Amino acid sequence: MNRLNLLYVEDDEETVESIDFFLKRHFNEIYIAQDGEQALSFFEEKDPDIIILDINIPKLNGIKLATKIREKNKKVPIIFLTAYSDKDNLLQAIHLHAFSYLIKPFKINELIETIDKCKKEFFCEYSNPNLKKLSQNLIWNKLKKELYFNKEKISLTKNELSLINLFVENDFKFFTPEEINEYIFLNHDLKNNSIIQLISRLKKKITEITSDSEFFIENIYNKGYRLK
Repeated sequence: MNRLNLLYVEDDEETVESIDFFLKRHFNEIYIAQDGEQALSFFEEKDPDIIILDINIPKLNGIKLATKIREKNKKVPIIFLTAYSDKDNLLQAIHLHAFSYLIKPFKINELIETIDKCKKEFFCEYSNPNLKKLSQNLIWNKLKKELYFNKEKISLTKNELSLINLFVENDFKFFTPEEINEYIFLNHDLKNNSIIQLISRLKKKITEITSDSEFFIENIYNKGYRLK
């Protein structure tokens, strides 16, 4: 489970020092930001798996920072920290789909338990290496090459399965339509438009089943397609 990366946003150096040792046991990389602007830069550059965010930080407070993060990524789990129990902040954090909310000063074991729970709920592939979580309720079985929604198998075509497998096996890598064409169709003489149509049909099928407008494959201009 230590392959995950953490963005830890806290302006109190004593607090950082007191828990940094424990966090290093649970994460591959830890990016520490002391204000909201620095944290936003880290988020955009490092793409962390989990965020621990103190609400009371300078330049851009935690709620405003989380709002900007949610504009770019609706899924990354955020654990909010605050020095006082503030109902308004709590309601805003919930609205921003906070994973958890801890009141400072908190005990180390409370934070570690929250992190462990977060890993189990959001990153099931670390407890079962054959599973890859594509969204909250979409799970890809790497061994069987099958996609499940709420534990129910989704019927997909051979090409759709190959497409998902390509992205899962090459997480974070961008693929052009030409590269996807070569992988799935073994470089048969097909137009790139066929790949675009394949992805479009898969998106339509998935969103109809899940009743969710989000899709786990994204297209970035001048880069290509990849898993979100």
